[in-house]
Amino acid sequence: MDKEITYRQLVDKRRKHSFEGGLTNPSETSFDIDEIDPWAQWQNNINADILVVGQEFANLDVYEKTQAKVERFPDKYEYPANKNLKEYFDILGFDIGHPLNPNKENKIFFTNAVSGLKSGSMSANFKDSWLTESREHFLKPLIDIIQPKFIIAIGSKATKTLGLIYDFKITTHKNLVDSSPIKSGSTLIFPVYHTGGLGLRNRPKEQQKADWTKIKNWL
Repeated sequence: MDKEITYRQLVDKRRKHSFEGGLTNPSETSFDIDEIDPWAQWQNNINADILVVGQEFANLDVYEKTQAKVERFPDKYEYPANKNLKEYFDILGFDIGHPLNPNKENKIFFTNAVSGLKSGSMSANFKDSWLTESREHFLKPLIDIIQPKFIIAIGSKATKTLGLIYDFKITTHKNLVDSSPIKSGSTLIFPVYHTGGLGLRNRPKEQQKADWTKIKNWL
């Protein structure tokens, strides 16, 4: 079946899905989006060579405050994680543009390991059952559609769920980052640290830049 048709069917499935464990479907808000995940509004080429998998897009309050936008203001970055990600993709040689003015010519797709929106703060407790639900219903089918050559896993949760899809051993996140890429068939998987505040506390920016420079050497 045509990739675009299959992807649209997956988006429709997500819209109709009733998430468990306290997650809210974006379709239950006033700001649903025409993608599998809100982050895909930035980069969403279903013929992508590079798939980027984060942990989750936002909590429900932030999602509604931003009206489902990755960034609210043109040419500005309210969220340092997005600004740093743009900088890291510059290292890879890709201009992904600003989320409100993206460069859609790239063969890149952004998504998250969790497709629903949690209640409470962004630092609220995380349930691994959320990974299971989204992995089985959305992430694995999305990977089957895209069939990426390279996957960049942002954070330990994204890496963990990809480990269950690609059947690789999960050790410490630092070890997985330092020893990357992980080879699974024809796919190379690069765990990295989160590009925002918590990730930078665990892995300073200069080290993160070095991690992304290593990725460039494999592309």
